[in-house]
Amino acid sequence: MKAKIFNASAGSGKTYQLAYKYVRDVVEQPSLYRHILAVTFTNKATEEMKSRILKEIHRLASGAESPYLESLCNELRLDAETVRKRATEARSRILHDYSRFTVLTIDTFFQRILRAFIKELGLDLNYNVEIETASVLAKSTDALIEQITVDKELLRWLTDFVQERIDDGAGWDIRTGMLSLGKELFKEKNKETLSTMRAKDELSNLVREALAQAEKTKRQLRETAQRALATIEDAGLLEADFTRGYPVKYLRKIAAGEIVIYNETIRKQCASTSGWCNAKSPALPHIAQIQPLLRTVCDIYDRNIRHWNTCTLLRDNYRSFALLSDLYAKVQRMCDEQNLMLLSETKYILAEFIDHNDAPFIYEKVGNRFERFMIDEFQDTSIKEWENFLPLLRNALSQVEQTSVFIVGDIKQSIYRWRGGDWKILRYGAQQALGLENTEVVSLQDNFRSLPTVVEFNNRMIDRMVATDNQRLNTLLDTAKTNGGLPADEAERLRDTLADAYRNHEQVPRRRKEHSGYVSVELFEGKPPVVDRICRLIDKGFRPCDILILVRSATDGTRVAAELLDFKRINTDDRYRFDVMTREALLIGSADVSTFLVSVLRLTVNSEDSLSRANYNRFLGRAFDTLLNEHEQTFFRSLRLLSPEDAFERIVMHYELQHSEHHTAYLQAIHEQLITFCANRIADIPLFLRWWDEQGSMQSLSIEQSESAVEIMTIHKAKGLERKAVIIPYCSWSLDPKTSGWVPNIVWAEADGDTAEVGRFPVRYGKTMSESDFSAEYYREQVYAHVDNINLLYVALTRAAESLHVFVPQDKKSAHVGSLLWQMLANSDSDTRDRFEFGEFTGPVATDDDAEKSEHVVLKDYPTTQPSLRLRLPSQRYFEEDERELSPRNFGILMHKAFQEAMTRDDILRAVRNMQSDALISDADVATLLQMIERAFENPVVCEWFDSNWDCIRNESTIIRPDGDLMSVSDEDLTKRPDRVMLKGCRAVVVDYKFGKSKGAETGYQQQIRRYLDLLHRMGYTECEGFLWYVKQGEIEKVEMGDSYI
Repeated sequence: MKAKIFNASAGSGKTYQLAYKYVRDVVEQPSLYRHILAVTFTNKATEEMKSRILKEIHRLASGAESPYLESLCNELRLDAETVRKRATEARSRILHDYSRFTVLTIDTFFQRILRAFIKELGLDLNYNVEIETASVLAKSTDALIEQITVDKELLRWLTDFVQERIDDGAGWDIRTGMLSLGKELFKEKNKETLSTMRAKDELSNLVREALAQAEKTKRQLRETAQRALATIEDAGLLEADFTRGYPVKYLRKIAAGEIVIYNETIRKQCASTSGWCNAKSPALPHIAQIQPLLRTVCDIYDRNIRHWNTCTLLRDNYRSFALLSDLYAKVQRMCDEQNLMLLSETKYILAEFIDHNDAPFIYEKVGNRFERFMIDEFQDTSIKEWENFLPLLRNALSQVEQTSVFIVGDIKQSIYRWRGGDWKILRYGAQQALGLENTEVVSLQDNFRSLPTVVEFNNRMIDRMVATDNQRLNTLLDTAKTNGGLPADEAERLRDTLADAYRNHEQVPRRRKEHSGYVSVELFEGKPPVVDRICRLIDKGFRPCDILILVRSATDGTRVAAELLDFKRINTDDRYRFDVMTREALLIGSADVSTFLVSVLRLTVNSEDSLSRANYNRFLGRAFDTLLNEHEQTFFRSLRLLSPEDAFERIVMHYELQHSEHHTAYLQAIHEQLITFCANRIADIPLFLRWWDEQGSMQSLSIEQSESAVEIMTIHKAKGLERKAVIIPYCSWSLDPKTSGWVPNIVWAEADGDTAEVGRFPVRYGKTMSESDFSAEYYREQVYAHVDNINLLYVALTRAAESLHVFVPQDKKSAHVGSLLWQMLANSDSDTRDRFEFGEFTGPVATDDDAEKSEHVVLKDYPTTQPSLRLRLPSQRYFEEDERELSPRNFGILMHKAFQEAMTRDDILRAVRNMQSDALISDADVATLLQMIERAFENPVVCEWFDSNWDCIRNESTIIRPDGDLMSVSDEDLTKRPDRVMLKGCRAVVVDYKFGKSKGAETGYQQQIRRYLDLLHRMGYTECEGFLWYVKQGEIEKVEMGDSYI
């Protein structure tokens, strides 16, 4: 077959398969590596794949034992010597042409294509890719809110929005709501809706009409209930005259404006006059009069409840939704102004470009004509990403007869639906799109990771859980279909979705050792006994690094980490000494040395920053309020005009941080962040500090796992990993979609009733949706959320190789994955056990793994050096070390900066003040510059140059020679443009600024001015004057044109 799709369950050796496919192709044809594209979804997975491929090729080439050798010989019908010879050739080719060894993340590949088509796409050559959207969104939100000072319509809209929130008892802080909803801008599924959104007023009118209609029918409901109560009161009846007080209790709630569903008692009362009261009740003769009114109340409720709920959902979000178009425009404008491209936008730009071009043309220009494709983690592929790849794959299928498309994924590990991943592409879409006749689907059922007890437990429990939950979902769908909440065709499409995702999920254990593994599932009250379980594992012989603690959320991880750190603090037993490694603990910004370095940089910009001074003093062991001495202030001033990278080196050396071993990892991490930050932008310290606050401080330290550390990790981060022992302390995440919390669960849905005209709309997920015009999306989200959450459990359970420990909270009221798991384990409701065990709890199996281990070099200090040679970049640094005053060169740079856009004298003064505000020059140097400028303007000729009487002023404008060449193109003496040209009528004055001393004698400067004058004269200006202005000396030299130029 030309295409193969592998459904690879956890531990089934998909990395082995991917690497084997690559090695097989390059052994068959060593030059083929230039035409193979291997794609995965994370940088870590990319590096792992590259390493595995090169390692296996090297093993073959070097004559070492290789698990691939026999299969290669059989499949390619080659002898071992020929296979090794070709592997040697392939290794040499790859290492000498490494840029064509194309193993990339999907985003990097798409970016490579865009870079190749910058001109065609109209993109700026030096655009920067922004991975983090949070900072762009926050700035855009702030800019939109600030716009209310000049946009009266926006002010009115936001004012009404705030008033509605206050009336509903919600908070008035619109920024939080906009930021929360603003995240929807970057989700693939919303792109089309956002590009065709209605105008705010149009949407407002639609919602108001719907609300008005809803209010009309609610008023009918209240009035009918009030008439029924009036009938009861006129008859002199009391609530006690009716059985259990019904229907009086219900009617009172409705008459008071409450919208509540009627119960079974009311339903029976509507259907029959019996059972309303006892035979002696005075209400008996009046039931026939009251019942029609009660039935009318229930009929009005039944006819309108869906519309009422729909209007409530629309009202809650329509104003924020309408603002999304304005916010989206702000985001795009900010990206244009800052020359940014959001990584999330790449696939849309590429998709549009592919639609209008042939695939071979596009991918040829990237530098490779790819013939073979390998896509890993395919279950996380989004629809748009698949559409971008599909022309490529189809082209490859039409070009070669061999297997040219190799796709690997596992639906059961699809846990990124919120990011756009769509596992249905792997289940159906890919095979249909590539052609059933071209595609072979292979299921990898063998498990080489886990011991038999772990594999068999997972097989049995997942099978039971899926069967039970799938039946519950089917029952829910049938009920919704019967009640009119879900169309029949949609109910049929959603039926058995969970079962379909887990079709043929059972695995065959292939790892056999001296014991078969161990699984424990336990109930707990209060908090899970994590510390005790870690100590027991250590007693059995597991090392701390063999143990992985998996949590659903960072909050759970923080709780577990706090407990372990408390134990570490009080523990005195050497057997149980272990460290705790979490992502939060490894945040670069959380380290003391990071806080100190950033505080120094902040004090460099503003020495009056009291908070930074307190952090600075704390690190140095001084009182928080200690004032900076003169030496410290001088040092800070010396950093002000350095690049962030040079400032970092200076700080490290000045405070001798490089000699502190426990700071080394963080110093290296900060330095790497600085290099990355400065690589693609003209960077200064204030810009770096802004980036640090927005995202830099949240980067994590990347370190190898220590043998003495127990690691805590979220399940999402753990995908692809394995450990000998896994602990799941809180197996309690909900199966249903989230309905509460700080961040609302937004579902985009289309109404199917009277409000269908509103179109696709963001709705807060909740029970109200189930009985509204958005109910179809409610049930769709319900079904797919169950798939997501059982997938999370599957990923967590399958990380364990030998010993698995699951803790379930003893909360019988909550429906979550743990309670479902426990239900599958318990034989009956009378089963009172609080623990189920499978296998024998023993130590780790003896390992025969002879895999090469990296040799780690521990840095005792952080190497730094005082640079003797510096490369001056566009981020200007104007002062030399220990410089007491501006050097002529730096004086020139600053003055040029002040003059380059100045039309008048005030513009120059304003430019100097701006440089001061941007921390480019100190307060003392501002005074020096202003004094020099004032002295220069004492000359009336200079005053004339900068008055406002000129028709046209050109600063640093290039003059084009008559032959069409720019003056600055060739001759060395013509490399500078005239600093200032002033035009009025037929008069032209050209001035070049000089900031050194006047030479007195004839120099090349005069020749340059004469050439300018000649060109101006040839342009038609009859009165041409040229000047050299030695600014620092206050001297002006007039340059005559000369006979040769007339």
